[in-house]
Amino acid sequence: MTNRQDFDLAKARAENFGSWLNEAYGIMLDFSLEDKFDCYSIEEQNQLERVLEVLTDFSDMWDKGQIILVSKEREVQA
Repeated sequence: MTNRQDFDLAKARAENFGSWLNEAYGIMLDFSLEDKFDCYSIEEQNQLERVLEVLTDFSDMWDKGQIILVSKEREVQA
């Protein structure tokens, strides 16, 4: 098992950001297309639709290279 001090959460997030974003977008899109939002109240459906819209925008921006990840270490060195 990895020691907590050895695990770099920021690095893991940076390395996996694109795949995690695509996974979240895919899950929300599947739920929407399968009408799984229908079991929620209208207010909750609206919130889920807003989340899907944001994930759609972020996924599109990521695919176009419009989102760039910068680490704090890099900012300090610049």
